[in-house]
Amino acid sequence: MKTMSATTASKEFGLFLDTAQREPVIVTKKNRPVTVTLSYQDWEEMVTARIERGIEAGLADIEKGDFTEITPTSAEERIARFQKRATDSGS
Repeated sequence: MKTMSATTASKEFGLFLDTAQREPVIVTKKNRPVTVTLSYQDWEEMVTARIERGIEAGLADIEKGDFTEITPTSAEERIARFQKRATDSGS
């Protein structure tokens, strides 16, 4: 994995993009890592893997009986709790 300062990434943007196509690039600011840039293909693979792990975990929970059935009433209660949290945090 390459490391590049934000200044260098800005001044040599083409090189930055080309490098990120081959491998992830850590971008630093004041010698502190602030972000990682990776190719769109790598990002898609990462997201797909994360979704697949979530589905596998969910199916394993179902097999163990570790789940709560969502009914219309429980869905309404969850929505109400979510809206209350959103309202409370916006105050």
